[in-house]
Amino acid sequence: MIKNIVFDFGGVLVQYDFKAFFAKQLGSEEQAEWFMQHILNEENNNLIDKEDKPFGEYIADWKRQWPDYVNAIDALDKHYADIFTGEVPGITPLMEQLKAKGYRILGLSNWSTKVFDVIRKYPKPFAQLEGSLISHEVHLLKPDVAIFNAFCQRFDVKPNECLFIDDKPENIAGAERAGLHGVVFTNTDQLREALKNEGIL
Repeated sequence: MIKNIVFDFGGVLVQYDFKAFFAKQLGSEEQAEWFMQHILNEENNNLIDKEDKPFGEYIADWKRQWPDYVNAIDALDKHYADIFTGEVPGITPLMEQLKAKGYRILGLSNWSTKVFDVIRKYPKPFAQLEGSLISHEVHLLKPDVAIFNAFCQRFDVKPNECLFIDDKPENIAGAERAGLHGVVFTNTDQLREALKNEGIL
């Protein structure tokens, strides 16, 4: 029986647009795409989300490595929350409804310490969470089974009593390998239907 509903953050609680942010910094979508392919690519994004060293040290390393992009890299540090464009429509009322039905509402996200900038800007959905585990705290990343195990240990929950919601199928696959149930998130209406099908709503 599901007792705990676990939410990813980016793409589930808040929306983002990295390309638009870096196009504004660099002057074109083409430059933004280059930046995201070579500097803030998946490998480097994972490094800052895992945060084996402080976020600022990665920023300093990248400024040395790519001196022509110092301003855009600096903007990533100083204006990080501007990448995020708003709450996902309808997600806060859905979380409130789940809380009212007695479910424990928790969070599990890959994110650097910059997450706190976003939480300050869009506090409402995050305020619904009883607690969360964020990758920078444990230096582990989804979809590694180890982060799901760490989550269950932190909150003293059984994996098979948790439903995990994430917009990336590979993270849902990791959750299911760890014994959690999972739903791939597209939008709030789709999630609401999935929760009804699970007998949760």
